[in-house]
Amino acid sequence: MNSNPSSKKHYHFGKGLKNFLKGYLTEYETSKLVTIHSAKYAGLLRILQIIILIYSVIYLLIYEKGYQKQSTTITSSITLKVKGIGYVHVPVNQTMIIDGSGIYKNKTTESY
Repeated sequence: MNSNPSSKKHYHFGKGLKNFLKGYLTEYETSKLVTIHSAKYAGLLRILQIIILIYSVIYLLIYEKGYQKQSTTITSSITLKVKGIGYVHVPVNQTMIIDGSGIYKNKTTESY
């Protein structure tokens, strides 16, 4: 009799884990769900995935600081229509009146 009955469980778990990892690393599925059992193509796929992941993390996020970039383009514009009369004080005791029609009139401040 075996004094350690759990030794078989560890063996089966380790074997199952090994088979799972071997299958995961050496097989991949296409969009039509065709399973390809080729270590060469699966390895190529995993290498490309790792290269893309490393590029994304190291170059785009760390080197270029892509997480800090903000858009500097104008996304909208504002048009403002002002009604009323504006007064501009100019030297030599004169006031320039600007109304909505774009007419500029010069008047002295003494005439008010």
